[in-house]
Amino acid sequence: DLEGATITLPEGVTLYFNGGLLTNGTLTANETLIAPQSSSQILDTVSLSGTFENEYIMPYWFGAAMDGVTDDRDAFIKTLAYAESLGLKVLVDKDMFLDVEETGTKSIFLDDNTWIEGANEANIIINNLLSPAFFIALSEDVTIKDITFLYDQEYDASYFETTDNTKNQQQLEDYMTKNKNVTFLSTNPVWKGPSAFRAVFSLEASKNILFENVAFKAKGATANKFMQYVFKFKEQYTSNQSISSGNIEDAAIPTNITLKNIIIDGAIMGLQGNVENLTVDNLKSYRYSDLQNEDGSYLGAYIDGGYKFPPPHLFYLTTDSSFSGKYPNNIILLNVTDYGDYIGTTEVRPTISGYCNSLKLVDQIENITVDNYKTYRRDGLGDMGGITNGVFTNIYAESTIAIFDPSYSFPSLRFVGELTNVSFKNITIKDNSKTLELYPLDVVIGNYVTMDNVHVHVNELINTPHGPFGISGSNNEVVNSSLTIQNHLGKETYKALIYNNNETLDNGANNHYEIEVNGWRDISNDANGLPIRMLFQNSSNTNDNYAKVVDTNNDFTIEQKGEVKQDTWTRTEEVELGTGSSQILNINIPTNFYVKSVNLTTLEALEDGLEVYLSTNSSSNNSSSWVSEISTTLGSTSKTFSGNTAHTSGQLLYLVANGDFDNKGKVSVELVLGRTTNGN
Repeated sequence: DLEGATITLPEGVTLYFNGGLLTNGTLTANETLIAPQSSSQILDTVSLSGTFENEYIMPYWFGAAMDGVTDDRDAFIKTLAYAESLGLKVLVDKDMFLDVEETGTKSIFLDDNTWIEGANEANIIINNLLSPAFFIALSEDVTIKDITFLYDQEYDASYFETTDNTKNQQQLEDYMTKNKNVTFLSTNPVWKGPSAFRAVFSLEASKNILFENVAFKAKGATANKFMQYVFKFKEQYTSNQSISSGNIEDAAIPTNITLKNIIIDGAIMGLQGNVENLTVDNLKSYRYSDLQNEDGSYLGAYIDGGYKFPPPHLFYLTTDSSFSGKYPNNIILLNVTDYGDYIGTTEVRPTISGYCNSLKLVDQIENITVDNYKTYRRDGLGDMGGITNGVFTNIYAESTIAIFDPSYSFPSLRFVGELTNVSFKNITIKDNSKTLELYPLDVVIGNYVTMDNVHVHVNELINTPHGPFGISGSNNEVVNSSLTIQNHLGKETYKALIYNNNETLDNGANNHYEIEVNGWRDISNDANGLPIRMLFQNSSNTNDNYAKVVDTNNDFTIEQKGEVKQDTWTRTEEVELGTGSSQILNINIPTNFYVKSVNLTTLEALEDGLEVYLSTNSSSNNSSSWVSEISTTLGSTSKTFSGNTAHTSGQLLYLVANGDFDNKGKVSVELVLGRTTNGN
């Protein structure tokens, strides 16, 4: 007991503690080293000042039990305060429980220069429910590393009490008033809805924040025991000002935020809100869900006819209805894997409220890079819109979007706003649904948008809307890209693979597409309605545009230069000759097509002296209908035609001869057909 005295130590003293503690006084240090010999409390109601040789101070110095069960919140707050005043770091080397459940009173506020570091695989166990576990509000230079935040709580999805929001606002206002010199004259701290207060960390107008080697894990196994929010990025009024309704523009969003080597396991919403200069490198997400009770009820907090909880995502970056003109800017997301281990009811929100895809970037986003992003969420890759200057590379997504009503149009990658100067390169979007009525890639509106090496894979496909490729606007490019269908059962006709809106059809310029399609349906029975179509450019549009689609299954190519569209269809058939002098082929010349060339190969020799022709007439005497003579011996005969006059009616094809085939010979027929139209 120092009995209220102030003790000033000489330079270089080491204080050893072995079961004892100092209390009731002030200790002024001078390059002092504190060296406890055990994990018991050593300081109680003692003020510290001066300089210390220690790099870290420990919560158990100030009474933390650190047994993972006892509430160590008060001791931890003391530890943070001492660390802040002395310029030291906090080291958590054993499990520590922080009871932060009580609404609006127990959140922990982290001040400037806070450094929290873990050791020995320690957990900080938290139980926040309706208030953030931690606020980083208007603070700068905060570092948290090498620690696991273990969430041990259960929420009720039917509960969104408005009075709790008043308590949350009040504790935030009190902190900003006391610690950040903010005077509230006639308004309150920035409000972003009740769900925002359920975050583990609420970052509000904070700067220079680092999370490194940090895991966020839910202890519970069911969705109602998951973290409701992990990170909330929130706009807030800044320090040293008076706030009234007349100066609500005096606000900022979090900036210079770095998350490196992060694990999220057991969360509803991952990272949400408005932030600039955000870098995320190596983030892994495991279990996820939508808000719900253990039995799956109140999915999405559906109460009184509406959803109280926003559709959750791993990343949800948005302006968040910013009133100060702030928006996500300079965003870098690297090496993210969303393993998509969904926990909870198999039901989805049965309305157009939204879905829980992995990456949502909407409203206004500028200067964003996403590289090496993998997601296996059943709900899909993401929503994107309002993006300027974006680079998306090396992305792989598997989904099962058939869980949604197709009329709601929830593809794996959905575009909900215009894009400007955005590139997508090395992208694979694969949907694992057994049957789909919706492509997993959406069409988009934008300018200077490129897709290079973008590949879409589906299983069984039935009737679908137009797409999946289409960038309505100008100066857009899709190259080295493909659509692969395992089984195409769609019966709708005139379905466009490339789809542009009317404005682009009439006025779009400098657009370029080159796409390969594998597994398109057989077009033989309707060569006009069943083939791939392009809604690319109208005949009235004289601008330079180019598109080429290759249908590998049907050996059918659609190519459009400007307003002129050219179809090329290569049809082949091997014919074993029977008896008689005429034999009909399975392939034909459909209406509106003309013959560009034929290549006839004799695979097995014909009857000696027989004259055989490919003909549009079954009579061997009608020489005017002969397309080409066929060699009776092994070898090929080719013929190219200069005319491009289309047939106004379908033409059957025959092999005809001046005598009996006599069951001798085998012929391969390759027929290259053309069709020319203006525009769409």
